[in-house]
Amino acid sequence: MWWWMPSFAEALLEWCYPRRCVGCGRFSRQALCELCRLLLPKIKPPACRRCGAPQEAMECPYCHAQRYAFDEAVCACAYEPPLRPAITHLKFRRWLRGVPVLGALVAEALSHPSRGALLRQADCIVPMPIHPRRRALRGFNQAEEIARVVAAELGVPLETGAVRRRFYRRSQVGLDAEARWRNIAGAFEVCAPERIQGKFVLLLDDVFTTGSTFNACATALKAAGARYVVAVAVARELLALPQEDAV
Repeated sequence: MWWWMPSFAEALLEWCYPRRCVGCGRFSRQALCELCRLLLPKIKPPACRRCGAPQEAMECPYCHAQRYAFDEAVCACAYEPPLRPAITHLKFRRWLRGVPVLGALVAEALSHPSRGALLRQADCIVPMPIHPRRRALRGFNQAEEIARVVAAELGVPLETGAVRRRFYRRSQVGLDAEARWRNIAGAFEVCAPERIQGKFVLLLDDVFTTGSTFNACATALKAAGARYVVAVAVARELLALPQEDAV
């Protein structure tokens, strides 16, 4: 009768701790329920190559006056429900079952025919590093967990440990755009430049908001000799645009 034990144990665990959709919180055997999958706010080309936002006009309304150290950006979805709770639950409630879903979204975005050149040239995926203190508090680096999935799905080598976070500073959450740039400036350092020099790097993080974190890390990568840096994010925060004056 030993053969029934694993299935019984799994059923008991499921009864005591039922699985929930990482997007809406409803009971779901899948990490993301069918409804939430249908509602995912995917960003499909045409998108701004500079900041990854949806682009319907010649000039992107989100980054028209901004210059970045990275060369281009790819964002899989808009940072809206049901993706927003999936990411926040991962970061702050350790809902790690959402990692495969988020990684698959990034892999899908990078696999789009219009972005084939990125994958052909990519030498490595570098997950955005977090400070050791924050990693100890959180227990993991969400960007690294997502990057593992992307690297496995796309066959691009994962490069961890080449870049480190130098300072422990307050979270970017809640800061305005100007404060974000000041808070993160000079925060990254390449500690293994021989693993970066001459490389085409996919720099991956969970959310692209103002691009300040990506910019700071890309600055360090470029200083270490990276040939090309693409900012890759699961989600793009689409900040409210200024309203035109009434006529």
